Amino acid sequence: MTTYRIQFHAGFTVNDLIGILDYLHDLGIDTVYGSPILTATTGSTHGYDVTDPEHLNPEITTEAEWEELHSQLRRRGMSYMQDIVPNHTALTHENVWFKTVIGEGPKGKYAGHFDIDWEHPRLPGRMMLPVLGDEPEAVEKEGQLSYYQGGVKVYDDHWEAVDADRASTADGALPVQPVHWQRVNDFINYRRFFTVNQLIGMRTEEEQVYQDLHRRTFADVRAGRIQHLRVDHVDGLLDPTAYLQRLRKSVGPDIGIYVEKILEPGEQLPADWPVEGTTGYDFLAAVNRLLTDDETGNSFSDLYEELTREPLPSYPELVFRNKLMLVREHFNGELDNLVRRWNPLLTDELRTDFRDTLAHWLAAFPVYRIYPHGGRLTDHELAVCMEAATAVSLYAPEQGRAVLTWVNWLAHQDFSGESLEYLQRTQQLSGPLMAKGVEDTTFYQFWRQAHLNEVGGSADPGDRLSVRAFHQFIKDRPATTMNATATHDTKRGEDGRAFLQALTFYPGEWRSFVLLAHKRLDLGPVRPRGLYLVLQSLVAGYPLHESIEEADLRDRLHRYLEKAVREGKEMSDWAEPNLEYEQGLKDLADRLLDDNDLRTHLENLLKTIWPQTRHNSFAQVILKCTAPGNPDVYQGTESWDLSFVDPDNRRPVDYTLRRQWLKEKARDKYAPAQKARLLRLLIQLRRDHPDFFSAASYEPLSEGDAMLAFRRVYGEQQLVVKIAKRADTRVQRPAEVQLHRVVTDEYGEGLGVWFSNS
Repeated sequence: MTTYRIQFHAGFTVNDLIGILDYLHDLGIDTVYGSPILTATTGSTHGYDVTDPEHLNPEITTEAEWEELHSQLRRRGMSYMQDIVPNHTALTHENVWFKTVIGEGPKGKYAGHFDIDWEHPRLPGRMMLPVLGDEPEAVEKEGQLSYYQGGVKVYDDHWEAVDADRASTADGALPVQPVHWQRVNDFINYRRFFTVNQLIGMRTEEEQVYQDLHRRTFADVRAGRIQHLRVDHVDGLLDPTAYLQRLRKSVGPDIGIYVEKILEPGEQLPADWPVEGTTGYDFLAAVNRLLTDDETGNSFSDLYEELTREPLPSYPELVFRNKLMLVREHFNGELDNLVRRWNPLLTDELRTDFRDTLAHWLAAFPVYRIYPHGGRLTDHELAVCMEAATAVSLYAPEQGRAVLTWVNWLAHQDFSGESLEYLQRTQQLSGPLMAKGVEDTTFYQFWRQAHLNEVGGSADPGDRLSVRAFHQFIKDRPATTMNATATHDTKRGEDGRAFLQALTFYPGEWRSFVLLAHKRLDLGPVRPRGLYLVLQSLVAGYPLHESIEEADLRDRLHRYLEKAVREGKEMSDWAEPNLEYEQGLKDLADRLLDDNDLRTHLENLLKTIWPQTRHNSFAQVILKCTAPGNPDVYQGTESWDLSFVDPDNRRPVDYTLRRQWLKEKARDKYAPAQKARLLRLLIQLRRDHPDFFSAASYEPLSEGDAMLAFRRVYGEQQLVVKIAKRADTRVQRPAEVQLHRVVTDEYGEGLGVWFSNS
């Protein structure tokens, strides 16, 4: 299976997808992989903010178009993978289920579908609605807040009346209480997605909720329209294991199930998950490390310290500090809720300062979460809990004893009923805390090598991946899992990463450019670390090829820098943006782009590292398509992918250009047609030999770190792949003379793929 990920929205509909099916089929794609298709918030560009889980999104498709899509897919022998969202829906007046909560509170028909604590001591019997820009009294005084019978209308048109019959005033019995949106930092009585107030958690563990959420999806499965499912944010569910086992029973053994699950280095999927694998972040992270020259790491660390005039922080400790800050400041309400639940079950010793104990333990958790579902914790689960306790002893020794006491208490519990629910709810916070602490905070502070700041990966300078370790990683994964190199959630485009990977092979040239820029540019209010962010962003995003898609580089870079500095939460943030610093960062980027001498130096640097960049880009394609697993192509990335983080990586894709690239030879060495033609070559090879690629063995052929080589064998057929670490190293032909070279010197002398049909 080779998937092609499509991002549906009003600007790219099911009808638009039908129009490019011939192109996808010609490329070699056999499975279209669609973003959520159910009704979402008006104007949604991603579909994860579902407002009606039982109907198709009218902005994306009609029933007739939906049926036509699957008819066209069947005609071409193609299958379909659907992204589903079992964890949350949108907290908006458009949510057809949530309207019953606004009107009737806990007695509403669907009130029990939402993960709301109706007995919260701060707001018993009512649900907070964090949508106001100020305190309720101030908003009401300004005439921006109006109460209605069965509903409420508040600022900025985010909410409106459910019922047109206006009540005179709020009488305290209204089932929802509008509050300042920042009050969630003090308390919260519903479960949200990460720190997104507008996404509310669902109680999917309840049978009726599960059935209602999946009714439309299951109908499509039964009708033969869906052959594979991608489960969004599986870690957000109360009991992911029970959910996946129930899902497998619902859809049967023949439907592929893939989970969006970030595995930390060395972590494996739970053995009792009845799934084909993950969506491939682990593969992306491993390939990213493999193609980085870690031998030059000290040079990059020294330059970072010299430029920033700061000692390089301990990466694991930085992650811990950020997670601790987040659990105290941004997840304060969620933490209080857990403490309140746990307290009656604890010993007097544990109950003392338990809030700090739990905060530190969660901040030190080494993986997204564990999956307890009754009885004693397993040896693996205890080992994870103890690893967190050990980290607390290292980074916050004053809390070490209390956390160890907590872990010892956990080790002796037989979890069931309330205790099991509380432990599972604690893990529902562990995952978001990891995501926000690492991906959405640390990754935007620690700029030593920006390409390592990637979903599923680690930017720790101490983490390395040898060729031997990469082989073991591949052998340990399910052969049915997905191989991704770009997704809608990655932090930068896959070829932007390739430029930064290539930079690690040229530390001297990089140092010269950085110091020249530092000398020539007036930083204004920007810290030197901000300059380092700008310079790496330009290396990753500056196009050497003529490109309509990257023509607005300056504006796109501005938007990225603004997001990056806010996510970093040091010099600015989303709640209180530091506009002066953000503008200084944008001005700095403009001064560099407007300085002809510096811009020439940048272009010369990019041309110098281009052979290695091109090599790494092609190596990613080859590994994705030839290693065990199912290659996934994110929309548009058959071209050079120099996009920044979302929403930049969801820009419109020019399929007219891409059709043209498949018909022509590359016009120059920077032409995107090179990558597109290599991708087609390899995925058509897979399509022509499906049994081989689904069943072939994986045998390492090398043990040194200068060359990655492996053989795959199925019956009499063989595939041999050789990828040199450095672009200027020539690969040698395998001894088996009957093998035909599929990837030739056209793509560089450091790459080779040989295949035999006999």
